[in-house]
Amino acid sequence: MPKENAPELFGLFHYIHQLSDEAKRGMKASLEECPRCHFVMLEGVLANIEQHGTDGSIYVSDLAAAVRQPMPAVSRWLRQLEQDGLIERITDPNDRRKTLVHVTEKGLASSRQCELALSGYFDRVARRLTPQQLAQLRELKDVLLDAVMAENAEFQTKSKGDNQNG
Repeated sequence: MPKENAPELFGLFHYIHQLSDEAKRGMKASLEECPRCHFVMLEGVLANIEQHGTDGSIYVSDLAAAVRQPMPAVSRWLRQLEQDGLIERITDPNDRRKTLVHVTEKGLASSRQCELALSGYFDRVARRLTPQQLAQLRELKDVLLDAVMAENAEFQTKSKGDNQNG
């Protein structure tokens, strides 16, 4: 890529950062009417139960591995969720050394309410765009991500090759 494109890409990345900040601000505002549910943490638990769990629960150790966080950090945020009645931690009856986490009915209801609020926010954002603009966004949404991922994969392959030779 020619060097003259670098300032344009820098501007694009500045735009992406600004877009991220503004979207987070809007999402936070849309969640103000929802019950306090530590939405990001709760969604993380739900997603990992779905991906790595069994029978609607997951071991704390498996959750920590999945989110790549140390056990004390995971235990702290699970304690917050548990204090708010959103999750329960239960000793595994088959192995009393292990603890299972599952989301309570209150946690599921809170998650659904937050998801509806966020969905409403993004629906209102999308309604500000014309059908043609939405079509363009859908068409191009993965182009930059694909390019960045391809470059990263190539860089990683080169780095592994350098490490094997050095």
